[in-house]
Amino acid sequence: MITFFQIWSRDKKKGYDVKNIVANPKWTTDLNFSAGQLDFDLIYQSKTYLPALGSIVKFYWDHKKVFYGYVFKAELKSGKTVSITAYDKTRYLKNQDSIVWKTGTIADRFTNVCKRAGISHKVVDRPKHKVAAEVCDGKSYFDMLKSAIKKTLRATNHMYFIYANYSRVELCRAPRKKLKLILDSDSGMTDFTYSKDIDNTANVVKIVQKNEKKSKSKTATAKSDDPKRTSFKTVTKKMPSVKRWGKLQITENKKNKANHAQMVKQAKNVLKQKDLANKTLTVNCLGNLDLVAGNSVEVKIKGYRTIKNCGILKATHNFGTDYNCELEMKVMASWLASDSTE
Repeated sequence: MITFFQIWSRDKKKGYDVKNIVANPKWTTDLNFSAGQLDFDLIYQSKTYLPALGSIVKFYWDHKKVFYGYVFKAELKSGKTVSITAYDKTRYLKNQDSIVWKTGTIADRFTNVCKRAGISHKVVDRPKHKVAAEVCDGKSYFDMLKSAIKKTLRATNHMYFIYANYSRVELCRAPRKKLKLILDSDSGMTDFTYSKDIDNTANVVKIVQKNEKKSKSKTATAKSDDPKRTSFKTVTKKMPSVKRWGKLQITENKKNKANHAQMVKQAKNVLKQKDLANKTLTVNCLGNLDLVAGNSVEVKIKGYRTIKNCGILKATHNFGTDYNCELEMKVMASWLASDSTE
């Protein structure tokens, strides 16, 4: 049940208790570098009030803190209904900037951009891996963090993500919580869809170095990639899954100044991420505030199997008398385990 729901002016000088007129609150968290979102309606009996854009929204469910954010959209509809969309503090990581990054960790970047965005923050899990220097010109803070997170994942197989813990933005390693919950048809799971595919899988990686001979003629006007002057040096690595799935090959250009050993390492790192069947699971279940993006949970599918450590990629909470969740999950996600056996 809703135990606290207030809207405050940005300067925190004036607040309104709207708990008794709130309807249809829906809270969404998403690992895909999207801000946490709260959608809800305010149903007025007499004079309506349209909250100012930027107003603060505070929401508790069953006496537990759920959402702290800001009004970004407000619509007045017929029937004295006001529909509102609010985002948590991670929304300000969509701000764009131009930054020359020195070699450093995700935590270094995270701390820097949060200060620039003016949002309270904390590094919960600090990675040791350092990302190479990079120029980010006119990119969002989310994109800058995404670049570092992807590079760290490829190098360490550890997934980091940004999480709004009520009013504080945190850098965490996934899973943030391994929930001691089992979702099945006997404990709240009302519907599910499980699927697997190898559409974007690769089990052969070729790292390519392009060599172009310089023309002896100073007046030569040959175009780039002239077949007479171009050759390729490659390093190829493959995985045993070729026997099961057939040859699924991708190529990547070698990193700048990489030697042969570094090209081999690059190929192996790519295969860590690509030599996997994509397994997804969508679940509808009874509501639980711990079922948020970045946590993991165990799911039991009767007549098939029990799947441990399902990483929650996206969670939508529909609050009300029939409080329920819609979950999008990654089965055997790369930050939890490696599995290419199916």
